[in-house]
Amino acid sequence: VFIFMLALVCAFVFSTPSAQAKNEKDIFDRFKKDMPEINFMEEDKFLKLTKPIKKVPYGEETLAYTVRIPKDWDEGAEARTSNFLLSEKLFVELNAFKGKPSISGRSRIEVQALKIDSNLTVEQWYLKYILEGGYTTSGFVTHNENKVETLMVQTDPDFSYYVRSLAFLNGDYIIMVRYYVPVHYIQEQAVMQAQVMNSFKILNEKERAVQDMDIYRFLDVAEVKYPDGWKVFAKPLRSVDYMDITLMNIQEFKGNKGEVTSSSSTGKMDVVVISAAARESLVEEIDKYKKKIEADGVLIGEKLGLYGELTYDADMEFSITEAYEGVDSSNNLTEYEFWFTVMVGGNYYYLIMLLTPSRNENFSVWAENIQNYKLMVNYFRPMAGAFLERN
Repeated sequence: VFIFMLALVCAFVFSTPSAQAKNEKDIFDRFKKDMPEINFMEEDKFLKLTKPIKKVPYGEETLAYTVRIPKDWDEGAEARTSNFLLSEKLFVELNAFKGKPSISGRSRIEVQALKIDSNLTVEQWYLKYILEGGYTTSGFVTHNENKVETLMVQTDPDFSYYVRSLAFLNGDYIIMVRYYVPVHYIQEQAVMQAQVMNSFKILNEKERAVQDMDIYRFLDVAEVKYPDGWKVFAKPLRSVDYMDITLMNIQEFKGNKGEVTSSSSTGKMDVVVISAAARESLVEEIDKYKKKIEADGVLIGEKLGLYGELTYDADMEFSITEAYEGVDSSNNLTEYEFWFTVMVGGNYYYLIMLLTPSRNENFSVWAENIQNYKLMVNYFRPMAGAFLERN
């Protein structure tokens, strides 16, 4: 039954007249590039040329790391404070290591950290960082969900450098490691640069805490957790056969005195709970929702690949998530994405739908909305009432 239902849902979506497809590359395809191939020196030689470093910056175990640096490099003064607090906006320097001065600049390693204030993955966070800084990468590799590596050229007022960077997500911290090599010396130092960065390890891996989430319950049928800061709009309940809410990601703009001067919505989610005994079928309900979106001026277009994996509550008997392009019918230069999830648990169907600016249109907003959507899907659960037979 569920497979047949899935076929009907997909057949409906794929038969939708699509908006004009765009040929531009996905933003991840544009920025993610293989790192240049480098043949490491023999391990024995590397150990002879380097010395081990082990640090616990500010006594904070989550920031503890180990690395091997060239043997003749200097270690900078270690920062110490009894009231250490990482910023959520600016990097704080943890340690610095410096090579010998030269006429073309000085090789160095900087270890920095900041406290992350969102649910972004390290890959999303780093790409957002690159976009906001206007950087161009010659290498961008995601090693795992907590580690990203890049290579780029940066210029300071005096010299240009090849900078190989690592960004780690550990607990609630982003730990950034940068190894600067003057452009003039990159051929002779590229192997050491790559191998030193390969030796960098986080000593105490920590789970990340999820941001605060509020709870909304559809009577005794289902429970949804949603991000703190999103606003819920619920219609009066008329039947346990059909219940729905809308959530809006409202961005507020404040004046000089802290008063809210204006606001705008940067994302919208709809959650619908439908009894399997309701007169309208699941496919009819999705059809109705699609027409509502089109009436609001958004045309559903080509199917997109999902970002990352989605997980569902163990009590769900069936779950599927898909994503599609969305285009403003009055302005085809404005891009959206439409994500929808269908789940079945007990005697109810559950629909969770997201409309967000696209990853290419506004990456920062898209990344936040997508991560919040995935969390909502993950934490959505049927309650005892979903399994009761109702007259």
